[in-house]
Amino acid sequence: MVGEKVSTQTGGSLGHIITMVKSTLTVDGQTVTKLSDVRPTNVEYPETTEYPAVNQRALSLKPLGDHIPPRGIREPVPVPRDRGLFADPDLPHLFANAAVKRLDLTPSLGTLITGLQLCSLTDAQKDELALLVAHRGVLFFREQDITAEGQRELFNYYGIPELLPDPEDAKAKGKPITTNIEEQDEDYRETYVHFKWPFADFHADSSFQANPPSFSLLRIDELPPTGGDTNWISGYGTYETLSKPLQTFADSLSAWHSSGHVYESVLTHWKVNPSERPVETLHPVVTTHPVTGYKVLNLNSGFVTRIEGLKRYESDKILDLFFTHIHTAQDHLVRFRWEKNSVALWDNRAATHRATHDYAPLHRHGVRVTVKGQVPRQVSGSLSRKEAVVKALKEGEVQAVHDENTRKGNYADRGYPKV
Repeated sequence: MVGEKVSTQTGGSLGHIITMVKSTLTVDGQTVTKLSDVRPTNVEYPETTEYPAVNQRALSLKPLGDHIPPRGIREPVPVPRDRGLFADPDLPHLFANAAVKRLDLTPSLGTLITGLQLCSLTDAQKDELALLVAHRGVLFFREQDITAEGQRELFNYYGIPELLPDPEDAKAKGKPITTNIEEQDEDYRETYVHFKWPFADFHADSSFQANPPSFSLLRIDELPPTGGDTNWISGYGTYETLSKPLQTFADSLSAWHSSGHVYESVLTHWKVNPSERPVETLHPVVTTHPVTGYKVLNLNSGFVTRIEGLKRYESDKILDLFFTHIHTAQDHLVRFRWEKNSVALWDNRAATHRATHDYAPLHRHGVRVTVKGQVPRQVSGSLSRKEAVVKALKEGEVQAVHDENTRKGNYADRGYPKV
């Protein structure tokens, strides 16, 4: 119930023990105190000073068999202020050493940094790195000495780590997650036959959670001679390139991000019993990045299933339009070729990504860590990146966090970009 801490018990067709703080649970419009295994359970959290109102759905389990996950769904939580908010936008510490070089790979996103070891950063450099990736979407590093433990230690600095949820494993429970990324050895197009979701498509990590990750860090330690590149697309760029009427329409929408198809695939195709219930979370289609203040097109074909309030036909057609827009945004895409011990640090709030499955039956392996982000929201009056950059150009406030074209382009002679 709202304002109460509710502990529910396993019983009949209803769920296992779960603690909900300040939440309202309903099934088919009727208030309940337990998650249902046979019907979707709506879970609503009121707005707080820490995060906006959150609407979720714990999906039904029984149509998929008898497995009951030991954990329910993750509650929204407040997170610390993003470390990028503590950084100097001129990045004086990150590039203080002349040996540290920066190469912006495209105007929209993607920056390669050389001469810097992630295992040896000062706190000031960590803050500036957080600010730079918020602007550039994804940063790349090669020949890194950082270990899996070092990755986790670095990300602990940035906030609340994802924790291992399985209460049946007392030894592992509560430890930060370090994920091994081992790509499919088979042709992913053949694997699609078994799935109802595009697992090889663009996505933002775990966008179906109330608190999707802010940062992800992936280090590749085994890879084929060629292939396995990863692509990122800027959510700033895909928003700012919509027409003005479509931007206004998108600003008014919310969409459901779901783990339901993932859950079903893991359970029925990979024969693994998931430890968490499948969940859907309603997020704004356009969010405001908490550090840059730029608007982001917060959609991805990996997890978004429908737009709230639209008829199914309307939702499907509108999503098809948005997904086509994202997939064809070559001017807002960067593709990175991995080498052994290359690292990518990206901001899930600013970019989506997809791996390239072109090397079967060879193998690729990496280690990824993540940290919890804020509950997504749209802030009234926020600007697109292009609007903010043009404003900075006109006011002479261009800084090191901006891309090379913005920092070095002769806009005074050529004219400012149209917004």
